[in-house]
Amino acid sequence: MSSAKTANRRRPESGYSLAELLVALGLAGVVLALLVSFFTQVHRAAALQQASASAQQSARAALDYMLHELRLAGFDPLRRAGAAIEEIGAGGRKLRFSADRCDEPPGSGGCLQPQPDGDLDDAGEQVTYYHDPGQQALRRCLYEDPATFGADAVSGSCQRLLDRVVANPQGIPLFTCLDEDGEPITDNGERDRIRSVVVTLTVAEPGGGGRTVTRTYASRLRLRNIGL
Repeated sequence: MSSAKTANRRRPESGYSLAELLVALGLAGVVLALLVSFFTQVHRAAALQQASASAQQSARAALDYMLHELRLAGFDPLRRAGAAIEEIGAGGRKLRFSADRCDEPPGSGGCLQPQPDGDLDDAGEQVTYYHDPGQQALRRCLYEDPATFGADAVSGSCQRLLDRVVANPQGIPLFTCLDEDGEPITDNGERDRIRSVVVTLTVAEPGGGGRTVTRTYASRLRLRNIGL
């Protein structure tokens, strides 16, 4: 009998006390909170990185496209089409130019290589770029209607070239026109003095969590066909 009692006294108690369970649950909660915070930060960083890459790719692609067309502004090898910079809009949001670059009518497949014919009635020869700040859109229009010449608006056969285009930092215009000495030209009546154009483009992309990622790219282009 005494040996059985002794054995019972030496047998350890099974299970955990309430205090031990509360401590364990508290530690598990801390670890879980740290894991959730870590994965949330990783997700946010990935979303920001993706938004940054998307903004960068969109801005660069649109900028390259515009510069490619602008290089032909004023292209008029037969000297009778009158190709030129036709309008610079107030605030630098609009630029219209022309080039005798094709001999196929509008609506056709266009011309892969410049084929001048002495007029500006063919495919892609009169181009307007316009930033619509209300819609945050960059528009490319062909053969703008005279009704919007000189107005802060655009018309004609338009397409949205790029979305989420926002105002540039420090109020820099989309198009900055410069004369031979690098001085800005803002008066449309002096557009014949333009020799180069700086295109500055800012694109915004949602980065998740209500945040926005913006990327700005700028490039200066010498208008080699202007002022010849």
